[in-house]
Amino acid sequence: MRLEGEMSRFNAVLCRAEGSANIGAACRAIKSMGCSSLTLVNCPDFDEITVRTHALAAWDVYEAARRFDNLDEALADVSLTAGFTRRLGKKRKESVPVNEFAQRIANSDGPVALVFGNERDGLSDSELAHCDLAVHIPSSAMFPSLNLSHAIQLAFWELRRNVLGHREDTHGYRSRRMTATREEIRARASVMADDLATAGFFKIRGRAEKEDFIAEVAARASLTKAELKRYEMLFRKLAALKSRRP
Repeated sequence: MRLEGEMSRFNAVLCRAEGSANIGAACRAIKSMGCSSLTLVNCPDFDEITVRTHALAAWDVYEAARRFDNLDEALADVSLTAGFTRRLGKKRKESVPVNEFAQRIANSDGPVALVFGNERDGLSDSELAHCDLAVHIPSSAMFPSLNLSHAIQLAFWELRRNVLGHREDTHGYRSRRMTATREEIRARASVMADDLATAGFFKIRGRAEKEDFIAEVAARASLTKAELKRYEMLFRKLAALKSRRP
């Protein structure tokens, strides 16, 4: 059951989900791919009979689901956050297809959150801003919108397929990397932004955008705590060198 252990680090995070039937189907989709972690963010109370009817043997996933009022708290203990959205725009993150995303993280360690919006609106701009990268599931322009539980099923299937493929390629052996959590990365990114400010990098504005960029790069690189510290020291050295100039 080694594969199931590797799949357990993936967590489905549902923001403002509304349908009890969809929640039950989502639980079934998650568990059928070897996962059991579900997080509900700013969600209403669901009709448990309807959830149980659609979840069947995956009812335990719903019972164990964590609930949060805001997305920031829900993502504090993960290493990488991926927001699933089909919408594009100048102010939204550059999106990668789901198969490319799955290939990227198959060889990484640490908990990963797959973040989905609600059935009607998908992820809001503010919710996507909490994610390290955007992911989309290629679909037909004739009807590009996917049902929530179907999107979850496809995303977790791609993950399982790639994790299984990686395990077979490496004959079941791979080194374990204890990657830094999102909370740790964000804290370090704030310190790095302080160092950039000390070096005079920010003249008027732009700190928030650059701080987010630093954190997202670190998360996508799956840095360990030690690597994150070395990353921070580069910025500390930059600030020190700047202060010594006549």
